[in-house]
Amino acid sequence: MSDEFLFADEEPTVDAAVAAPEPEPVEPWVILIVDDDPAIHATTKMVLRGFTFEGRPAQFLSAGTAAEARAVLRDNPAIAVVLLDVVMESDDAGLRLVRHIRSELNNRRVRIILRTGQPGQAPERDVILSYDINDYKSKTELTAQKLFTSVVAALRGYQDISAIEDHREGLERILEASSSLLDKRTMAAFVDDAVAQLVDVCPLGDGVALVSGCAGQTGNPRFLGGAGQYATAVGRPLATVLPETAVSLLRDALADGRNRYERAHSVLVFRSGSLGHKTAFYLNHRRALSADERRLMEVFCSKVAVGFDNVQLYEELTELNRSLEQQVEDRTRDLVAATDAAETARAEAEAANQAKSLFLATMSHEIRTPMNGVQGMLELLEHTSLTTDQRELVDVVRDSAGALLTIINDILDFSKIEAGRLDLERVPVSLAAVVEGVADTLAPGARDKGLSLKTFVDPDLPPLVLGDPVRIRQVLFNITGNAVKFTPSGSVTVKAELARFDGDRVGIRVAVTDTGIGIAPEDQARLFHPFTQAEASTTRRFGGTGLGLSICRRLAELMGGEIGVSSAPGAGSTFWFTVSAALPAEETVVEVEPPLAGVSVLLLIPDDAERGFLARYLNSDGALVVDAPDAATALNILLPNAACDVVVMDAGVDTRPLNGDPRGRVRGRVVLCGPGDVAPADSAGINRPVRRSHLVRAVLAAAGRVAPVEAPDSSAIPAALPSIRPPTVEEARAHGRLILVAEDHPTNRLVIQRQLAMLGHAMEMAEDGAEALAMWRNGRYGLLLTDCQMPVMDGFELTRAIRAEEARAGDGRRIPIAAVTANALEDELQKCLAVGMDDSLSKPVDLTQLRRVLDRFLPPVAGVDSAPAADPQPVAPVPAPVDLPPLDIDALAGLFEGDLEFVHQLLGEFITSNEASHRWLGEALAARNWGDVRQAAHKLAGSSRTVGARDLAAAADAVELAAVDRRLDGMDGMVARVGRELARVVAWIRASSPAP
Repeated sequence: MSDEFLFADEEPTVDAAVAAPEPEPVEPWVILIVDDDPAIHATTKMVLRGFTFEGRPAQFLSAGTAAEARAVLRDNPAIAVVLLDVVMESDDAGLRLVRHIRSELNNRRVRIILRTGQPGQAPERDVILSYDINDYKSKTELTAQKLFTSVVAALRGYQDISAIEDHREGLERILEASSSLLDKRTMAAFVDDAVAQLVDVCPLGDGVALVSGCAGQTGNPRFLGGAGQYATAVGRPLATVLPETAVSLLRDALADGRNRYERAHSVLVFRSGSLGHKTAFYLNHRRALSADERRLMEVFCSKVAVGFDNVQLYEELTELNRSLEQQVEDRTRDLVAATDAAETARAEAEAANQAKSLFLATMSHEIRTPMNGVQGMLELLEHTSLTTDQRELVDVVRDSAGALLTIINDILDFSKIEAGRLDLERVPVSLAAVVEGVADTLAPGARDKGLSLKTFVDPDLPPLVLGDPVRIRQVLFNITGNAVKFTPSGSVTVKAELARFDGDRVGIRVAVTDTGIGIAPEDQARLFHPFTQAEASTTRRFGGTGLGLSICRRLAELMGGEIGVSSAPGAGSTFWFTVSAALPAEETVVEVEPPLAGVSVLLLIPDDAERGFLARYLNSDGALVVDAPDAATALNILLPNAACDVVVMDAGVDTRPLNGDPRGRVRGRVVLCGPGDVAPADSAGINRPVRRSHLVRAVLAAAGRVAPVEAPDSSAIPAALPSIRPPTVEEARAHGRLILVAEDHPTNRLVIQRQLAMLGHAMEMAEDGAEALAMWRNGRYGLLLTDCQMPVMDGFELTRAIRAEEARAGDGRRIPIAAVTANALEDELQKCLAVGMDDSLSKPVDLTQLRRVLDRFLPPVAGVDSAPAADPQPVAPVPAPVDLPPLDIDALAGLFEGDLEFVHQLLGEFITSNEASHRWLGEALAARNWGDVRQAAHKLAGSSRTVGARDLAAAADAVELAAVDRRLDGMDGMVARVGRELARVVAWIRASSPAP
């Protein structure tokens, strides 16, 4: 059967050029025939008898089964082509052998020609798609010519793949060899390694010599190193190592710089820039190098040339380094005395800096301690029955005490800035809330002077930016307060506008313009320097240290901005500052309809600037606005049949022209009131400065959309507290509400005693920490209030001692401890929390803050009977304190203009994020990874401050500070406190969230 299909019609005509034998013996092409029919083996060899391809003959191997073929393939890795039958010992024996070759032997080079006498058993389409074969032939169609063509094509493929693989392996050997050369530091070691690596790159050679021809010299080249038969020739003359023909060949190659390739040896020349002459490799090899092998050798020689330069440079640098080291040693001896002097100066500077910090803390404590007595007693006096004259006198004294505290705070801020110890927060800030909050604070003073205080927050500003709200407010409060202070009449206008937008950052410009006394040009340059005011009489007329604007300048610079002023005497002033802030991470924003959509507003404001501000507000919130300075002008603008829903007008606008005109019939009116203005009974009144949210609510109410929101009466005078009989010490102890106070200053003891009694609490007093510790051991107290700075034992030592004894007792009892400190330095609260305290009150202590701490930590007691007081009138019972919420959701809602839905969404994200941060904190603590502990605590503190969870933020701050300072004693307790505070916040949020 084989003769019929192998010699179907023709014999292959072999090209004479192809079949011509090479004069030298060469490696044959190995072809494996796998077939269970012996006739196929015989006829295949007969057809391909005398076959040569590119001067190499064919060598045939035979296998009758797939199993036999596996052994042949394992023993002969150089097989180029496999002529494979499909059906042998099994129907798919040939196909299984294909997978064995490709997968198990990982042989991708060999070309596989599948030959089958039963095409239906192995359909061509399925085989080609499923098996990695190179050709598919049916035995019934395979003529001698087609077999010859298939084998030639397969050998070409094998040759190309082999060349690519050999080239890749050669490049890998070069890269490996080059990397080995990089760590050589001497020329001798480099030469030895270069020769050894060349042997690995070109394994055909049996001898390698590296020789060098010096520039500008004649004669024999110099022998540098060798391998193989030349390994022992180092130091010998080149003529005694190589044949004369080889020496002559080397000399010629070094002279013209050209490589020589011959059958038995080659010369490769390269030039070393550092050595200044050419160098060559002389190689003996068993056969002529192929073109690819030559290219690989040339690449390797280029790497060697670079290596020569590197080693030479290294040797030069080493010598230079020795010289420099000697010079340094000589210079060092000369600098020792100067270094000692500098070290002494540094130690003195550090001591001075520590003394300065200690002085600041001491000054803060010593000044705030008597101020606590002054303001505490004034607050107590304010809540008693006073005549009008007495109340005015108390107000004057309290204002003076507040001014003194402002001066103290300015001095402390300035000192911290000068020492580089003022750090800025980076939390989401609502600029609208900051601007409007400052204006609301200063509004009573402006009204008292008859000033019109106006605000404008550009609607184009982002609702939130990342910054320090306290410091932004401090700068704005200072320059706005100055404007109110130095403006005898007229107006003060605060504008916050978008200066620039750059990707994820924004530039914000805040300007405060007044109609005050103005500043001469020669004085403006000095305003922002410390202890400087526009003129000497300013301090006498208005007070102040001259530090405020200097602090503002430094704060603006810390926030990436600047501050400036434009003014003229008698023409008012404009103080401005800029801030560069990043934007928070983008969140999905739900598009909502503007609140004033569909509402038409007639805006009658005489002042052009204010009218423009309000028109921007109303337009941004969806209203259709027609604005005019007065009613007559408005009638000229309005069409004859036009009508508006609401009129928003200044209290001084004459509306009589509108009264007799149909266009003046509106649903409601909103009147903007200044100092001394009263809104008519049929109108909604808004006091200046105007909050955007208040304006929207008033317009909606006037249009009949929502009910008006009554503004709180800010002029209310503190009422006298009802007389409350404090419980006896025994009664308070029985209910777990007895308070232990540790305070060394007599005045402060009297103040806290009177304050606690006024709030209806019993207390026992200790004059230092040691006495307080003894009293704590012998009695049951519900709360400890302790000063931080006391003789014998201070508040920090007292807290550590109590917490240590509680831990040793192991009964789970833990007394809440709150610091009452006069130290205003910014890390005081963190220090208190780090030693185990639970809260901190800053002197002077006011009743509101004191009540907050008492209500938070003392257990509630219901149904406490009241006892008659000295006054025969009936008195109110002792109120059962209510645990204050861990965050103020109303204040948080105010930041987002009353959008409670957004607030609850924000709090939900707060829970998810902070529970993950708390898990991270716990894992970091268990692993004692203090870096992660600090980062997790910092993340918790930042997000907690954002939503106003003050106690949780303080607890996390304490952990972060302790981790930074490596104060690790008590860290477990501080992290546990973070968990308790987080659980309290989460429980409160979930309880206050609306039902789904």
